[in-house]
Amino acid sequence: MSSATSTDAAKATSAAVPPPAPAADSAQPWHFFVVASLAAATLAVVVSARTAPEHLVMLSITVFAAGAAALAVYHVVAPLVAERKRRRVVGAATRAALLAEKALALRTIKELEFDQAMGKVSEADFAEMAGRLRARALRVMQQLEETPEP
Repeated sequence: MSSATSTDAAKATSAAVPPPAPAADSAQPWHFFVVASLAAATLAVVVSARTAPEHLVMLSITVFAAGAAALAVYHVVAPLVAERKRRRVVGAATRAALLAEKALALRTIKELEFDQAMGKVSEADFAEMAGRLRARALRVMQQLEETPEP
């Protein structure tokens, strides 16, 4: 098995599982705020029934503005309390170092396979060293996938 085959298999398994996306037909947070604003505006208009129409319009606009402000507060607070995996942001130099480390690990795996094919490395040593090198290469590739490109 060549190193290209082993790393392609690792890429295929990691690429086969896409991150979960919110369903298009599921309820979104802004739905709640719109419905709550509509209900509050309706209640405000019903309670103040003997008021001029322009006052009712202003009252409804005020209630909708309060709903929009509540939605804005939700969008600010939600990421602070969410239990999501945060992506690390790395600079271009760090990303270049990760790419160089990945290339070095893959090249070392190929050289090790060549040495094993030539009989320079025993089967037990090959299995141990190749396992460590593949694990290192996979860790670096996962770090590269987790970091957005600059």
